[in-house]
Amino acid sequence: MTENSQSTAGSGISTLFGYYPERVDISTTQFTLQTHPDFQNAISLVGGDPYVVKDWIYPGAQRTKDFMTAQVYEMPYRARVFGLPKTHQLTLHGNQNPDDLEFVVWCLSFFTGMRLTTTEAGFLDATPVKPGKLVDFILVGCNLSDAVQLALDYLAAEAADPRVSKRVSAVIHALFLAQFPQCLPFERFQYLYMALDACFKLVACKQVKTPSVPHARRIEWICTTLGLPVPSWADSAMGAADLATVRNDAIHEALFFGEPLGFAIYGGNTPGLDTGTVMLQMQALVCRLLVAILGKPKIGYVLSPVDTRQVQALELHK
Repeated sequence: MTENSQSTAGSGISTLFGYYPERVDISTTQFTLQTHPDFQNAISLVGGDPYVVKDWIYPGAQRTKDFMTAQVYEMPYRARVFGLPKTHQLTLHGNQNPDDLEFVVWCLSFFTGMRLTTTEAGFLDATPVKPGKLVDFILVGCNLSDAVQLALDYLAAEAADPRVSKRVSAVIHALFLAQFPQCLPFERFQYLYMALDACFKLVACKQVKTPSVPHARRIEWICTTLGLPVPSWADSAMGAADLATVRNDAIHEALFFGEPLGFAIYGGNTPGLDTGTVMLQMQALVCRLLVAILGKPKIGYVLSPVDTRQVQALELHK
């Protein structure tokens, strides 16, 4: 990925980012979020791209240049890393730390439900071009100003350990990677499990004494610690299928439900296992855990069930 477009001024630090297809203009004492002057051209460019399929944009063919002849060749495979036009500018007033800019943009990605980046080529394989595609909520009674403020408050609370904010960004990234439309079931499972395991680390490191919790009970422990309902597939008392065993087989033996990676769907041929919704519920749980970790563990969205396909209301003020 190429360098991002950050700038530093006496009053703070700024960066361009995108791609976000809605106008946003907010100014507070702590930050400014502005729509880029070339916004409409960016919208037209992406909207007319031939590689947009079902609200996802894919990169075109990989190109390579022969340095002897200067001829450009189109390869028989797609590029993986690609860029989109910037649509907005974020300024943090009185702040000189570029990592804070990156973190706030990651949080904006989460709360808008689409990948945003400050880099010139910050997208991998495909990315949504409409908001809400990567989360199961919509903001109600609040807006992106509240989301930015929540991110800034979290940065202030965790200033002593910069690795914490990096872990939050990593959870968001893994959550998004798991939803690439061409993901194989084992890939999606591994991304979601990594996201849940990172959530465990974020919660465990806040305890007075770091708990020793086996993988098989970590999801249950996180939910209990934060006061969230424990999903049936993570409840040890209900004899649920052990996700940790699936994870261990995949990581240590390259097996997914008894088959080489890529040759089985989630659940394989396990009798009675609800194979259709477990990963969808894992995805929904990651979203709720992120909101709780960022400072809103008691709101209705966080406490809502994960075994539904309904879009939930997220009210950050509550």
